[in-house]
Formats: sequence, C-alpha cells, structure tokens
Amino acid sequence: MTKNPDFVEEVLSYFGKDDEILVGCQLGKRSLMAVTDLLSAGFTGVTDIAGGYAAWSQIGLPIET
Repeated sequence: MTKNPDFVEEVLSYFGKDDEILVGCQLGKRSLMAVTDLLSAGFTGVTDIAGGYAAWSQIGLPIET
C-alpha cells in the first residue's frame, strides 16, 4: 500500500472540509488510513466504514451486485 501524496488535495477538489464523507474499502485498513489523513488535514465530517465492505455485507446491510 503506497500512499498517494496528493490524496488530501484530490479530496479537496471534490469536498469541503465540513462535508459529510463516508470512506470505505474492502477490509477497512486503507479507509482507516485515509480517514486518519483527512482528520489530520482538518476535515470534520469524515466517517470510516469499520471493517470495510466485507463487514458491511457480512452483517446483512444492503449491497448491489
């Protein structure tokens, strides 16, 4: 997993620092790193999908295939 050095700037091109942003990945490790970076950059409305999409579908939340 190589960090994208432009990640925060790329997110800022789509979202404001006070926007509500839901961040997820397959297993939850990359999204947790992304949320940590965003919070450190001053974003306030960031939420991580703990355990990723795998956990999401495992507990029966809706998915589209």
